[in-house]
Amino acid sequence: MLFTDSITSCLQKIKEGDEEAREILIEEAKPFIAKVTGRLCGRSLSWERDDELSIGLIAFNEAIDRYNEKQGVPFAAFARLVIKSRVTDYLRKESKWHHTNRESLEQLPEVSANPAENAVCWEKYLAEIANRERKEEILAFQRRLSELGIAFSDLVHCSPKHRETRQRLLAAARYLVEQPSLYKELLASKRLPLREIMLGTGMSRKVLERGRKYIIAVAILLYNRDEFIYLNAYVGQALGDGGR
Repeated sequence: MLFTDSITSCLQKIKEGDEEAREILIEEAKPFIAKVTGRLCGRSLSWERDDELSIGLIAFNEAIDRYNEKQGVPFAAFARLVIKSRVTDYLRKESKWHHTNRESLEQLPEVSANPAENAVCWEKYLAEIANRERKEEILAFQRRLSELGIAFSDLVHCSPKHRETRQRLLAAARYLVEQPSLYKELLASKRLPLREIMLGTGMSRKVLERGRKYIIAVAILLYNRDEFIYLNAYVGQALGDGGR
């Protein structure tokens, strides 16, 4: 739910007072919270043992209440920002910061008594963070593509122009990701497992071969949703265009 279009309706239900929806979202988000917090701390964390995860959970709940989709930032990216900020505050107060990976992070803007001032401050802050994170995602995505012999510029030429073709290739990418063994085979061999995808989707070899680079690129994004939050937002828009 966290990385799908349904997050919008879920957040709306929560804002309308649906506490069950809040509990479901928080429970589903626990792996995401653990990943964000663990990366910041530089180690694997346990829900039974580490207070950092409790701080991350509280921060995620705070993000639910503070999020405004009009700010143009995906909810998962906003939640990640709040989690990192609150956990960093905790680590510094507890003198644990020297045990972390020392990832630099700007602090969230202070809340003032002036609502208009708060809005302007938040808008500027989120725009700066979003621009930086988008650039970081693109660079990381370029590295992943390069490892599989694909240049970022290739995507301009291989992206399907027709909606129907795009939806079919997106479906192939989703199938690849839903079969972890096939995705691992792709990473190991650096070749698209055409035969298995043909059998699983009913698509022809010709269509899959022509869309090979596009399928691989989308599969990378879908498999690493929590890493490529902004880029996945674009994929989600394409999937929502009749592709579900």
